[in-house]
Amino acid sequence: MRSALPDIVRLAIVSAVVILAMALFKRLFPAGRGGHKIGEKQLSDLDDRFSPLRGRVIGGMVAVGLLFLFGSWFALSWANRFLARADGPALFQFLPQTAIWWFFPGLGAVALCWELTLQIWTLFGDRATVDLFSDWTNQSNVFWGRASYLGLDSRMVLRWLALLIALPIGIFTVLALNMHASIGPDLIRDCGYAFRPCSVYALSDVRRITQVEGFRTKDGKLTKRAGVVLDFKDGRRWSSADWGSFRASVDPALAAFLRAKTGLPLNFAETEDDIPPLEGPSPTNKARFGFTIPCRPRGNRAKLDPPPRAECWDHSGPAIRRERIASSEPQRCPDACRESAGTAAELPTKIAFLT
Repeated sequence: MRSALPDIVRLAIVSAVVILAMALFKRLFPAGRGGHKIGEKQLSDLDDRFSPLRGRVIGGMVAVGLLFLFGSWFALSWANRFLARADGPALFQFLPQTAIWWFFPGLGAVALCWELTLQIWTLFGDRATVDLFSDWTNQSNVFWGRASYLGLDSRMVLRWLALLIALPIGIFTVLALNMHASIGPDLIRDCGYAFRPCSVYALSDVRRITQVEGFRTKDGKLTKRAGVVLDFKDGRRWSSADWGSFRASVDPALAAFLRAKTGLPLNFAETEDDIPPLEGPSPTNKARFGFTIPCRPRGNRAKLDPPPRAECWDHSGPAIRRERIASSEPQRCPDACRESAGTAAELPTKIAFLT
């Protein structure tokens, strides 16, 4: 019962919002204000006149909505691919998730299908008849089949919905059309939102290549979204996992190209957050253990209270394993990591003190 309570509360909130919205819409957009105020006798005559058209109009509205939904999605995704290709030839190209092109088509289809259906009708019929039909649907429950819509100018409500919600989302969607990334023989071009200038990364500046499995949600669950993370000598980082749909594996051709181009080995990590920062070698630790273990104290160690923590990253396995241990003696940094990670003294391990 306790676990079901939040769902019940959410359902109650949604229901209350819908009821309040309908009441507000009826007050702001009452039926007949800008059109025909239909009397009871005329309403009965219009029921007989327009009822046979109900199925055809609803079918046309559904067809128009679906056409708008898939047509506008195709147009947006095609424009995104066109702009990416216009940026120049690329060996590998990355586009945003296709899901982002569904928001405007979905809302636009809901907000505009009724208006577009009536406008198309006026191309083949009399506008006065179409307007009378629209007023009849607002004042008779025969068309919609629900008394809750009575007294509401649904056409006006949908127009405002299109103007205040669908149009802004459409503008935000258009601003994302140029989003893409491309890898060429020597450079990576990463083009972000709102047609901003593209960021350029030189492959000759890559200092580390890491393959990640995905990312962790707030509850710690690993969500698969594989990609390749590149660390550059200027401290910047680029990830192919930021592009495209969720996938369980990395393109083998991409990984092979990056390894061949940079001459660097391929590291592995579960998530990008598990990748240690890129830092220079520590001569002392390198001489002691035969590999690089940067152990860099930060701040005035004599004034740190509680003692600093050391982060250890074990690169030996299929994923980078990170552990934190406390050490009040800077000179024991390698030993502390060895105690935490088992055979860390024999593995490529990285330690960094945190203040």
